[in-house]
Amino acid sequence: MANEMFANLSAPYQNLMGPALKANKLSAANLEALVNFQMNSLQSYVDMAMARMKAAADISDPASLQAFLTSQAETISSLNQKFMDDSKALGDLMGRFKTEFDKLVQESMTVGKK
Repeated sequence: MANEMFANLSAPYQNLMGPALKANKLSAANLEALVNFQMNSLQSYVDMAMARMKAAADISDPASLQAFLTSQAETISSLNQKFMDDSKALGDLMGRFKTEFDKLVQESMTVGKK
């Protein structure tokens, strides 16, 4: 009897809060993925900058300066490509997030109509 009464009381709560709980879980998972992406990107940019600083510190004569300048141009090209790749990956990540939330909203709307 008590279990049935509790089930009757909790059903409306579950119908109301279920979508919100799913949205919170989805938000947390998406935030985690976004933070991981940003931390990995930041680390690679820091590594690249540190490598360039070390290369600049190794300049000791005109030949090493020329080698540094040549490698600097290659690094800029590589940095540009990485930036483009990261931008695409971030766009894809945000697109997946939007798709997941849109699906959650649609599911919530159909549950609410029942």
